[in-house]
Amino acid sequence: MLNKTARYFFISILFVFVSCSKNTEPTPTEPLEATQLLNETYGSETNQDYDIYLPENRDTETPVIVLVHGGFWAKGAKEDMNLLVSTIQTTQPEYAVVNTNYRLVSVTSNRHPTQVNDIATLISTLESKKEEYQISNNYYFVGVSAGAHLSLLYTYKNDTNHHVKAVCSIVGPTDFTDPAYVNSGNLELQLFGQVFLGDTYENNPSLYQEASPITHVDAQDAPTILFYGGKDELIPVSQATRLQDKLNEANVPMEYTLFPDAKHDLKGADLNEMITKINAFFDTYK
Repeated sequence: MLNKTARYFFISILFVFVSCSKNTEPTPTEPLEATQLLNETYGSETNQDYDIYLPENRDTETPVIVLVHGGFWAKGAKEDMNLLVSTIQTTQPEYAVVNTNYRLVSVTSNRHPTQVNDIATLISTLESKKEEYQISNNYYFVGVSAGAHLSLLYTYKNDTNHHVKAVCSIVGPTDFTDPAYVNSGNLELQLFGQVFLGDTYENNPSLYQEASPITHVDAQDAPTILFYGGKDELIPVSQATRLQDKLNEANVPMEYTLFPDAKHDLKGADLNEMITKINAFFDTYK
């Protein structure tokens, strides 16, 4: 039998335990509404900004699709991807969407690696705002042309924490050392390459190699889905097949779709087929 003092002590402890338990019960929260934040910044320079579209009922497990526009690294803007934003919101409503700008190259400024460094800074900013936005650190990249190059390069070279779960290249350069690229008769393509990298291939082949996503592929890289046009006047089909071979060699999961009659603008491609394949691919690695 407990004596009077022991009984008093036991009851006191029980009272404190019950009181604490009641006070620490989680307070139910209302589901979050969908919202969009436009022209958020990840740096102080021009074009270091992004739009973020946050779905309803999101939490810190919500995956994030990052869109990167094209334009030869020298032009274009995030608004070029707005139609894709709308498509993703309709077909993949459980994802958050980030549509980003990056600093554009000119003859005198913002040469490589400025753009891929901007992508890295963007991701760091998103990770620092995970709780504020209620999103996860799981990213899925979709890049077009130059934006596809940056998406691949960031994923294969910079994503050391492997937070990118899948990456999509739509007509993106993959290998600047490809003879079909180096020896291209397209003077516009050669000029933009020299402006972007700041030197010619003949003068600095190691620079062209370092800037090529294919150089950095290894077995730990994110699953990759590729879309290219068979009549692309800017990006040789070999840019796709060379990366395909490298990914297969490294046992990185990948899919490749060639639209035989499509050009660089993907006229002649089945865009509905492309969206369906991207959605299914991303969902596989969610």
